Amino acid sequence: MRLHELYFENLTKFPHPPEKSSDMAKRLAADFGSFPSWAKDFRATGSLRGTGWAALVWDGLSDRFHNIWINENDTGHLVNCSVILLLDVFEHAYLMDYGARRAGYIDAFMAAIDWSVAESRLLTAEASVLAPARS
Repeated sequence: MRLHELYFENLTKFPHPPEKSSDMAKRLAADFGSFPSWAKDFRATGSLRGTGWAALVWDGLSDRFHNIWINENDTGHLVNCSVILLLDVFEHAYLMDYGARRAGYIDAFMAAIDWSVAESRLLTAEASVLAPARS
């Protein structure tokens, strides 16, 4: 349920790409070589065989992004990483509209990302790393 909530929350009917000067775009470029390189890698992650989720996560220990595959719903979550962007690649997410064309669905997803949500998740994740531990 929480993965679906994150997925739907990071979509919008009124998308716009992240500003090139934004912290998010700069950091994606630093970690992946360029923003287009990140997008290519994220698409490739979403194209992996099987059902699951493609996720852009931020690792609070290394202060960098990773694209990961979450198999089904429970395998592949990285320790101490926060989900910044999430793509549902279970067949139920795209079969009715795209048939077996997962790539077309991923294209549509990439065009509908709400980058303000992703940026907000990153700020929240960073703040939690800096916050003192509760006793």
